[in-house]
Amino acid sequence: MSNECVEDSELSFKEIQIHTPSTIQCRINRTMIDVLYNPIVGANLMSKSFASTYLGDDPFAPNNRSLRIALCTNLKGLGLLHNVTIHHDKVKMALDFHIFDMEDFDIMKGHPRKTFR
Repeated sequence: MSNECVEDSELSFKEIQIHTPSTIQCRINRTMIDVLYNPIVGANLMSKSFASTYLGDDPFAPNNRSLRIALCTNLKGLGLLHNVTIHHDKVKMALDFHIFDMEDFDIMKGHPRKTFR
């Protein structure tokens, strides 16, 4: 996929919707965490508080995504974190996460960007 296509999708105004997820165990840095997993979501999501606690206060890349939290209610995205490394079993993934100021969950994996073995 060209860089231009990736940037277009990151700046998309299309809202993100969540459907019933499952839970998987992953490691970010040296911490094991439960990650919600739902490939139908089509985006990786992270709460602002989780990002600050586990990944530091690096600035987020701009994006225009919103998250539908209820019928006719959307939460505006705060930005995008690029290339967050997550380990699941023996798979290492570099994922991009959309950041939201939310309390419902810490982290959700919707789809990977790159996978390393």
